[in-house]
Amino acid sequence: MTVAASVVLHGGSAAICLAWTLLILAAARGPAAWLLAAACGSAGLWAAAVALVPDTPLTGPAGVMEVLRDAAWGLLLLRLQARIAGGTPPLLRRLAWLGAGFALLALAGLLPELLLRQPVPPGLAGAAGLARIGLALTVVLLAENLYRNADEALRWHVNLPAIALGGLAAFDVLLFVGASFSGGVPGPLLDARAALAALSAPLLAVAAVRDGRWRRDLPVSRRVAFHGATLVVAGACMLLAGAAGEAMRHLDERWGEAGRAVLLAGALMALAVALSSASMRSRLRRLVVDHFFTARYDYRQEWLRCVDILFGPDGAAPAESRAIRAIADAVDSPGGVLLLAEGEGQEGAEARLRWAGSWNMPPLAAPVVLPAPLAAAQAAGEVFRFEAATPPVLAGLGPLWLAVPLPHHRNGPGSGSAGGPAGAAVGLVLLAPPRAAFPLDREVFELLRTLGREVALFLAERAAAQRLAEQRQLQDLARRFAFVAHDVKTVSSQLSLLLANAEANIQDPEFQRDMLLTVRASADRINALIARLRQPEEAAAAPELLWPEARLRALLAARPHPVALTVAGAAGPAAMAPEEFDAAFGHLLNNAAEASPPGDPVRVTLSAAPGRVVVEIADAGPGMTPEFIRDELFRPLSTSKPGGSGIGAWQARELLREAGGELLVESRPGAGTTMRLVLPAAHGPYAGAPAPAEEARA
Repeated sequence: MTVAASVVLHGGSAAICLAWTLLILAAARGPAAWLLAAACGSAGLWAAAVALVPDTPLTGPAGVMEVLRDAAWGLLLLRLQARIAGGTPPLLRRLAWLGAGFALLALAGLLPELLLRQPVPPGLAGAAGLARIGLALTVVLLAENLYRNADEALRWHVNLPAIALGGLAAFDVLLFVGASFSGGVPGPLLDARAALAALSAPLLAVAAVRDGRWRRDLPVSRRVAFHGATLVVAGACMLLAGAAGEAMRHLDERWGEAGRAVLLAGALMALAVALSSASMRSRLRRLVVDHFFTARYDYRQEWLRCVDILFGPDGAAPAESRAIRAIADAVDSPGGVLLLAEGEGQEGAEARLRWAGSWNMPPLAAPVVLPAPLAAAQAAGEVFRFEAATPPVLAGLGPLWLAVPLPHHRNGPGSGSAGGPAGAAVGLVLLAPPRAAFPLDREVFELLRTLGREVALFLAERAAAQRLAEQRQLQDLARRFAFVAHDVKTVSSQLSLLLANAEANIQDPEFQRDMLLTVRASADRINALIARLRQPEEAAAAPELLWPEARLRALLAARPHPVALTVAGAAGPAAMAPEEFDAAFGHLLNNAAEASPPGDPVRVTLSAAPGRVVVEIADAGPGMTPEFIRDELFRPLSTSKPGGSGIGAWQARELLREAGGELLVESRPGAGTTMRLVLPAAHGPYAGAPAPAEEARA
């Protein structure tokens, strides 16, 4: 071969050997892992030295690296022999010392010319050549003893390094012995050693995995191993393309350059197509996993992947598609369909399932009744494999491969266990055939059952959250309706009092004017109550401000019970709708008036605090115990007054809290009660402004 071809071969061999060395260092943890990495790395360094100095492949730096490489191989084989035999036998110990002597003699014949630039004496050169043959033969003998002395149980752990290193050393022995008879070494045979070293590197990597604690998986992530294998495959393809181009160039100079460019460009395109193909990635992933890992899955990565798909920030994909993908990606399936049970408690062959979502598959138009075998597998919580054609009821979905049940412990009897169903299935995920051949075993089925439980919990949680949101909407509507009903009772009492007085005073013009004002105010109040039944965003288009002093004077002006108002300092506007303040203040003032002795005024105090407006309502009534305040006062529908609704105090506190305020209570039996309304002060351009004329005249 030419010098250029030798450089390409040895350079590619060095890259492959060093890549496998890095994988061994990152992955293996056995006692001999570092020695295996050194053996593989020394082969890569030797190939790199030949690629850098291709004119002298047997002397100079390349020759020195070859001797060191053989020494590293011998040390590894000796260490493995000591492991399987519990020590080094005397014969092998003497053989190891003999190999060390051969290595020193070979280096003595190479280093003077390399370091001192002086020719080696012919006698020493001949002895050094024989020492290199002896060193290679020592490696062969160590490999043979290692393989032969290992029993049947341990041979599986040491056969690969014995075959790889012993075979390479045997090739060197034959090469050097043949050269001693012919007087020279053929160039193609020298370059063939590079290809053999590259082919032996994966065997050393597999031996590193087998070494020591073989039952434990590689700690390196499967993604790293997958991408490392991808790089090795890509490098091998590029190396073959370069070698073919070099061969074409030597065949015909006129079109060799163009042919080499075409081959390299075609190799790049083929690699791009292969690496972008999902089926190619699936096959490569299966190849890496099946040969380098005891367990098919990295369960930590599978769990994180499932959680990321189900709960990750993927707003574009519907929840049903994410539920399908969480299961399909584990077995390289390109599509699936989610079927959910139509009702609660359906089990067995009569269970009807409705289409809930698809991922890369067509939908189903109508609910289906599962065939008996599939329904039995779903009821048992087992993964079902479609051995024959797709059942007629599911024919519209195309080819099907697996059916994964989604068991949930709250959807049926049984609490579930690690190996059985966790209750009746809430549904089923049907998966399309995988992109590449995917072997199914117990480990795959157990993972699919586990993912099915997680997806069932995810779907059940979403359904419960949706039901809870609907219940909260109904609860909010019921709360607003309770407020309205309480206020309607107040309006009804006012209108009833008006009708009772109308019989005696209907002819009085002043009474007529008061009656019109009362009816108009009642109509406005009812319209405001109806608006409150709508959604909160419809009830108030924009936030409103409350000028508390003017509002209090307007509310207290027509009160039949005496009220004493005290204003302690200037209070700015509060951030609360006037109608809501009227309702809260009116309920509390009525309660205070009912609790006060006849003729004893209710004291109302308005004051300002940092960021707050405080309104206090104090009466001289019988007071309340702390237990009543804590347990009964704010409990809806709980009342001790005849004809009371039991929501006045609760409604007042809720209105204040919705506005950002609070209702505080101070009371003792026999000492009266003080209700403190804490309102949030308004901020911005309206803070501190005087009340408008309309508010003052209210």
